[in-house]
Amino acid sequence: MRRRTTRQLFSLIEEKCTDEVGYLEAFTREFQPESNEKLSENGVLADKTMNTLLHVFEAYTELYRVSRDETVGERLRWIMDVFAEKVYNPAKRRQEVFFDAGYHTILDLHSYGHDIETAWLLDRGVKVLGDEAYEAKIVPITQALAAHIYETAFDGHSLANECDRGVVNTHRVWWVQAETVVGFLNACEQMPDHSEYRDAALAEWQFIKEHVIDPRRGSEWYWEVYEDGSPILDRPIVEPWKCPYHNGRMCIEVLGRIKEN
Repeated sequence: MRRRTTRQLFSLIEEKCTDEVGYLEAFTREFQPESNEKLSENGVLADKTMNTLLHVFEAYTELYRVSRDETVGERLRWIMDVFAEKVYNPAKRRQEVFFDAGYHTILDLHSYGHDIETAWLLDRGVKVLGDEAYEAKIVPITQALAAHIYETAFDGHSLANECDRGVVNTHRVWWVQAETVVGFLNACEQMPDHSEYRDAALAEWQFIKEHVIDPRRGSEWYWEVYEDGSPILDRPIVEPWKCPYHNGRMCIEVLGRIKEN
């Protein structure tokens, strides 16, 4: 029953949520496209986003892992092609984030958290798929993303948020810190000679424990803190875009990788 339901969901997404070049962003309950203000940020309305593509890929990776359905595998390959050919910018060693309907970038934005998150999620998809051709195509991209983030946005203990049109937001956002732990841990596993990634993951975790976890009883993680670790208190602890997804997944990923090693 569960396998049939997940296959039905996959088919529904592919039938209702795609066009000829990618995945659409927002729909009514009847699957009619609607404006996606909630899914766009930084003052733009995007027809397509890197983030939606990434999380479809994440879900399909796990579906393929448990089902070995080759139709799902082919969509994983297709999504990786889109990342490699349309989303990743080799000249800047980063991903583009917001796009028009034809996957042309519409904003000069470097999202540090999304780049380090993509680095490990694409690697996971490559590993689950087990396709040597796509490993050769994607791994150089994920290694370049991790290296560039380490060089550009990591200050030795935590990761800045983003650079929007040349202006760096130095706030330390909860989900960005969580993805930094997993992303650098993954980079260390991929490149064992680069101990700086292991050290970065450990330093980031220490920063989280000292500054990002809210010590108040019954609380969770702060939404964001300043560069020096002091909390920004005018943001909610829980709301529709703030939940234990990134940090919970970080814990699961770290525990799983410790067991494997």
